[in-house]
Amino acid sequence: MDPRVLTAARSRVNAGQNRSIGEAVSALALTGLATSSSSATTEANGLVLLPAAPGHVITDEMVAEALLDD
Repeated sequence: MDPRVLTAARSRVNAGQNRSIGEAVSALALTGLATSSSSATTEANGLVLLPAAPGHVITDEMVAEALLDD
């Protein structure tokens, strides 16, 4: 198993999203399958919109801070 997958699965278990590593890996795999089968061709103002992670919001302040890091 790729270490990044295991890290993501452990993170989900630690956050209480899943009860076991196996359940978390399955959830990640199913999310990946659903994402790969959905279309990412939706556009807004000429930009391709990527699928959003449920419950993860990017604010203007977060973008401004990220731009300062460059």
